[in-house]
Amino acid sequence: MFTIFKKKKQKHFIINCNTDSILVNGTALTFPTQYQNLVEVFGEPTRTINSSSEYIIWDDFGISCSLKSDDHIVSINVYQSSNTSEYVPKKPYTGTLFFEEEDITFNEFSKIGLGKVAIHRLGSENETRFGFSIGINNDYKI
Repeated sequence: MFTIFKKKKQKHFIINCNTDSILVNGTALTFPTQYQNLVEVFGEPTRTINSSSEYIIWDDFGISCSLKSDDHIVSINVYQSSNTSEYVPKKPYTGTLFFEEEDITFNEFSKIGLGKVAIHRLGSENETRFGFSIGINNDYKI
């Protein structure tokens, strides 16, 4: 009866990456981040898997991450193709990825440094990229 007041579930995400910011549908994300920050952007996750780390998965959006022992999330993984691994979301990401206002959703790249964070490809160099990861740039030096 009061479902008109219920927040609509987002279906399409736009990730905008610039040298100094990462925005998901206009909401800024910084890494490392906290679980609650991702819930505010993507809603409650579909499922979690507890193993060496806690894996948090949004099956409908093609997005996952892992929660480290210090409760920090250092990156999000965005899968653009299906995979049978239980750690991969059941549906692929259908949104877009922009770098400095250029749509790079399906471009091939290995790594794009953004200062303290970076966009990394998911998949080996010998295969087609099956997604990307956004988060901590391990090469960043303070």
